[in-house]
Amino acid sequence: MALPRYETLDTVRELVWERLEMAAQDPGHAFRTLTFGTVEANAPALRTVVLRAASAEDRQLQFHTDRRSGKVEALRDNPQVAWHGWDPESAQQIRLSGTATVHLHDEVATALWEHESPASLDLYVCPPSPGTPIDEPDDRLPPAVQSDPITDEDVADGWPYFAAIRTVVDEIEWLHLHPDGHYRAQFAYQPNQEAFEGSWVVP
Repeated sequence: MALPRYETLDTVRELVWERLEMAAQDPGHAFRTLTFGTVEANAPALRTVVLRAASAEDRQLQFHTDRRSGKVEALRDNPQVAWHGWDPESAQQIRLSGTATVHLHDEVATALWEHESPASLDLYVCPPSPGTPIDEPDDRLPPAVQSDPITDEDVADGWPYFAAIRTVVDEIEWLHLHPDGHYRAQFAYQPNQEAFEGSWVVP
Protein backbone atom coordinates (compact mmCIF):
# COMPACT_ATOMS: atom_id res chain seq x y z
CA MET A 1 0.00 0.00 0.00
CA ALA A 2 1.37 3.41 -0.98
CA LEU A 3 2.24 5.74 1.88
CA PRO A 4 0.29 9.01 1.95
CA ARG A 5 2.22 12.26 1.64
CA TYR A 6 1.19 15.20 3.83
CA GLU A 7 1.40 18.53 2.07
CA THR A 8 0.67 21.17 4.73
CA LEU A 9 2.14 21.98 8.13
CA ASP A 10 -1.32 22.16 9.71
CA THR A 11 -2.06 18.65 8.48
CA VAL A 12 1.19 17.33 9.95
CA ARG A 13 0.65 18.99 13.33
CA GLU A 14 -2.90 17.68 13.55
CA LEU A 15 -1.71 14.23 12.47
CA VAL A 16 0.89 14.07 15.25
CA TRP A 17 -1.60 14.91 17.98
CA GLU A 18 -4.30 12.70 16.48
CA ARG A 19 -1.94 9.72 16.52
CA LEU A 20 -0.80 10.44 20.09
CA GLU A 21 -4.39 10.68 21.30
CA MET A 22 -5.19 7.41 19.54
CA ALA A 23 -2.10 5.74 21.04
CA ALA A 24 -3.16 6.67 24.56
CA GLN A 25 -6.33 4.63 24.02
CA ASP A 26 -5.02 1.80 21.85
CA PRO A 27 -2.51 -0.65 23.41
CA GLY A 28 -1.51 -1.85 19.92
CA HIS A 29 -0.65 1.56 18.50
CA ALA A 30 2.96 2.18 17.45
CA PHE A 31 3.15 5.28 19.64
CA ARG A 32 1.69 3.56 22.71
CA THR A 33 5.22 2.87 23.97
CA LEU A 34 7.55 5.84 23.59
CA THR A 35 11.07 6.69 24.67
CA PHE A 36 11.12 9.24 27.49
CA GLY A 37 14.31 11.18 28.18
CA THR A 38 15.43 13.07 31.26
CA VAL A 39 18.68 14.63 32.43
CA GLU A 40 20.27 12.79 35.35
CA ALA A 41 23.60 13.85 36.85
CA ASN A 42 24.21 16.08 33.81
CA ALA A 43 23.80 13.12 31.43
CA PRO A 44 20.87 11.98 29.26
CA ALA A 45 18.81 9.06 30.53
CA LEU A 46 16.33 7.16 28.35
CA ARG A 47 13.64 4.59 29.06
CA THR A 48 10.46 3.26 27.46
CA VAL A 49 7.17 4.37 28.99
CA VAL A 50 3.54 3.61 28.20
CA LEU A 51 1.57 6.62 27.02
CA ARG A 52 -1.58 6.77 29.15
CA ALA A 53 -3.15 10.11 28.17
CA ALA A 54 -2.66 12.71 25.45
CA SER A 55 -4.43 15.99 24.76
CA ALA A 56 -3.83 18.22 21.75
CA GLU A 57 -5.92 20.99 23.33
CA ASP A 58 -3.75 21.09 26.46
CA ARG A 59 -0.46 20.10 24.75
CA GLN A 60 -0.12 17.32 27.31
CA LEU A 61 1.20 13.77 27.49
CA GLN A 62 0.95 11.56 30.59
CA PHE A 63 2.28 8.29 31.93
CA HIS A 64 2.60 6.82 35.40
CA THR A 65 5.56 5.48 37.32
CA ASP A 66 6.77 4.49 40.78
CA ARG A 67 7.40 7.63 42.83
CA ARG A 68 10.53 5.93 44.23
CA SER A 69 12.10 5.60 40.77
CA GLY A 70 15.15 7.52 39.63
CA LYS A 71 13.23 9.41 36.96
CA VAL A 72 11.05 11.11 39.59
CA GLU A 73 14.08 12.41 41.45
CA ALA A 74 15.60 13.52 38.15
CA LEU A 75 12.47 15.46 37.20
CA ARG A 76 12.53 17.33 40.50
CA ASP A 77 16.07 18.46 39.69
CA ASN A 78 15.47 19.20 36.01
CA PRO A 79 11.94 19.17 34.53
CA GLN A 80 13.10 19.49 30.91
CA VAL A 81 12.22 16.26 29.07
CA ALA A 82 12.11 14.74 25.60
CA TRP A 83 9.95 12.07 23.96
CA HIS A 84 10.68 9.91 20.91
CA GLY A 85 8.57 7.52 18.87
CA TRP A 86 9.03 5.53 15.66
CA ASP A 87 6.33 3.82 13.61
CA PRO A 88 7.90 1.39 11.11
CA GLU A 89 4.62 0.81 9.27
CA SER A 90 4.03 4.45 8.39
CA ALA A 91 7.78 5.31 8.42
CA GLN A 92 7.15 8.26 10.73
CA GLN A 93 9.31 9.50 13.59
CA ILE A 94 8.16 11.95 16.24
CA ARG A 95 10.29 13.89 18.70
CA LEU A 96 8.76 16.13 21.34
CA SER A 97 10.19 18.22 24.16
CA GLY A 98 8.74 20.19 27.03
CA THR A 99 8.44 20.50 30.77
CA ALA A 100 7.29 17.69 33.05
CA THR A 101 5.60 17.80 36.44
CA VAL A 102 5.31 15.04 39.04
CA HIS A 103 1.87 14.49 40.56
CA LEU A 104 1.41 12.63 43.86
CA HIS A 105 -1.95 12.19 45.57
CA ASP A 106 -3.53 15.10 43.70
CA GLU A 107 -6.34 15.35 41.15
CA VAL A 108 -4.07 14.44 38.24
CA ALA A 109 -2.69 11.34 39.96
CA THR A 110 -6.11 10.27 41.22
CA ALA A 111 -7.71 10.59 37.78
CA LEU A 112 -4.97 8.50 36.16
CA TRP A 113 -5.06 5.85 38.91
CA GLU A 114 -8.83 5.48 38.62
CA HIS A 115 -8.62 5.31 34.81
CA GLU A 116 -6.21 2.37 34.80
CA SER A 117 -7.12 -1.30 35.14
CA PRO A 118 -5.79 -3.09 38.25
CA ALA A 119 -3.51 -5.18 36.00
CA SER A 120 -1.75 -1.95 34.94
CA LEU A 121 -1.07 -1.01 38.57
CA ASP A 122 0.33 -4.25 39.93
CA LEU A 123 3.98 -3.11 39.88
CA TYR A 124 3.30 -0.51 42.56
CA VAL A 125 2.53 -3.20 45.11
CA CYS A 126 6.19 -4.27 45.05
CA PRO A 127 7.70 -3.56 48.51
CA PRO A 128 11.30 -2.91 47.37
CA SER A 129 11.81 0.26 45.35
CA PRO A 130 12.86 0.05 41.68
CA GLY A 131 16.58 -0.54 41.33
CA THR A 132 16.97 -2.35 44.67
CA PRO A 133 19.71 -5.00 44.33
CA ILE A 134 18.49 -8.61 44.60
CA ASP A 135 20.21 -12.01 44.44
CA GLU A 136 18.27 -13.47 41.51
CA PRO A 137 15.91 -12.31 38.75
CA ASP A 138 12.49 -11.72 40.27
CA ASP A 139 9.84 -9.00 40.16
CA ARG A 140 9.21 -9.25 43.93
CA LEU A 141 5.46 -8.93 43.42
CA PRO A 142 3.19 -10.44 46.09
CA PRO A 143 1.02 -13.49 45.26
CA ALA A 144 -2.18 -11.41 45.09
CA VAL A 145 -1.10 -9.78 41.81
CA GLN A 146 0.55 -12.80 40.21
CA SER A 147 -2.65 -14.47 39.04
CA ASP A 148 -5.84 -13.30 37.32
CA PRO A 149 -8.11 -11.66 38.01
CA ILE A 150 -6.31 -8.78 39.69
CA THR A 151 -8.74 -6.58 41.61
CA ASP A 152 -8.78 -3.00 42.87
CA GLU A 153 -8.30 -4.39 46.36
CA ASP A 154 -5.20 -6.32 45.28
CA VAL A 155 -3.42 -3.16 44.11
CA ALA A 156 -4.70 -0.70 46.74
CA ASP A 157 -1.44 -0.84 48.70
CA GLY A 158 0.38 0.47 45.64
CA TRP A 159 -1.32 3.88 45.72
CA PRO A 160 1.30 5.48 48.05
CA TYR A 161 3.98 4.68 45.44
CA PHE A 162 2.03 5.88 42.40
CA ALA A 163 3.10 9.00 40.51
CA ALA A 164 1.57 10.59 37.44
CA ILE A 165 4.02 12.36 35.13
CA ARG A 166 2.58 15.09 32.94
CA THR A 167 4.47 16.81 30.12
CA VAL A 168 3.43 20.09 28.55
CA VAL A 169 4.86 19.97 25.02
CA ASP A 170 6.68 23.03 23.70
CA GLU A 171 8.39 21.63 20.59
CA ILE A 172 7.51 18.94 18.04
CA GLU A 173 9.61 17.46 15.29
CA TRP A 174 8.16 15.06 12.72
CA LEU A 175 10.06 13.07 10.08
CA HIS A 176 8.56 11.01 7.27
CA LEU A 177 10.81 8.56 5.43
CA HIS A 178 8.75 8.53 2.27
CA PRO A 179 9.75 6.53 -0.85
CA ASP A 180 9.16 9.64 -2.98
CA GLY A 181 11.53 11.69 -0.81
CA HIS A 182 12.03 12.14 2.92
CA TYR A 183 10.65 15.30 4.49
CA ARG A 184 10.60 16.86 7.94
CA ALA A 185 8.69 19.49 9.91
CA GLN A 186 9.32 21.35 13.15
CA PHE A 187 6.87 23.16 15.42
CA ALA A 188 7.44 25.47 18.38
CA TYR A 189 4.73 26.72 20.71
CA GLN A 190 4.33 30.50 20.71
CA PRO A 191 2.77 31.65 24.02
CA ASN A 192 1.77 35.05 22.67
CA GLN A 193 -0.22 33.35 19.91
CA GLU A 194 -1.27 30.34 22.01
CA ALA A 195 -0.45 28.15 19.01
CA PHE A 196 2.34 26.14 17.42
CA GLU A 197 4.32 27.78 14.64
CA GLY A 198 5.71 25.33 12.10
CA SER A 199 8.29 25.18 9.36
CA TRP A 200 9.63 22.66 6.86
CA VAL A 201 13.30 21.75 7.35
CA VAL A 202 15.79 19.59 5.51
CA PRO A 203 15.56 15.96 6.74
